[in-house]
Amino acid sequence: MTPLVDLAAILGRDLPSRDIRVLAEALRTGPQAISQAAAAATGVAVRAAYRRVVDRRLSDADRQFLAGALLGHLAPRAPTGRIDVVWTGPDSGAATGRLTSAVVVDLIDRAVTDVLLVGYAVHTEPSVAAALQRATARTVVITLLVERATDNPRFTGPGTAFPGIDAIRLHWPREQRPAGASLHAKILVIDSDIALVGSANITGAALGHNLECGLLVTGGPVPAEMRKHVELLLNRGVLTALPI
Repeated sequence: MTPLVDLAAILGRDLPSRDIRVLAEALRTGPQAISQAAAAATGVAVRAAYRRVVDRRLSDADRQFLAGALLGHLAPRAPTGRIDVVWTGPDSGAATGRLTSAVVVDLIDRAVTDVLLVGYAVHTEPSVAAALQRATARTVVITLLVERATDNPRFTGPGTAFPGIDAIRLHWPREQRPAGASLHAKILVIDSDIALVGSANITGAALGHNLECGLLVTGGPVPAEMRKHVELLLNRGVLTALPI
């Protein structure tokens, strides 16, 4: 493969669909647009992608070629998106993704419009709290749906998750639940384009020591469908917004 085809393959592998579209449009527009998009880029992977492009000092013809090649990587994603398996805990030696607090932070740092975090035991992990604070500074809308002892008497986890973060806080009221039901889902949805789904709670043990597994879904309809499900539960009164 040519160097530009190789570069397109790397960027198409590493970037979410939204960022591929933004980068392709910047490439088609010109160097100033690339610089502006690079300055606005968030997340380690996205910033690294722009550095790769800027370092190439591409000609106009090369920029147009790379833009087309990047958009070509979106077509295979359209039906299902990309799915990666991520693990915490012991390293098997296999080439698998790692799920750590740094990964969660990087996903939140990519957010442009909204973050949805649903969890059972959600501790105020300092690095995750800082990422959420940075997101609110970018006017990203944060929505938190976490378990509460008020709604589930058997729940013994922490109280308010991420106090001090400006967020829409939802809960599943006790009177809306079947007897003995728990809010046990663990998901993180970024801009309706990226979703992390798995067994791990947002705790130091889950993201550092436990044996946990998750799926990272990038692009496709699934992230938006997950967010839509929560919105529909809220609209139907199954979930309720807590007073601000």
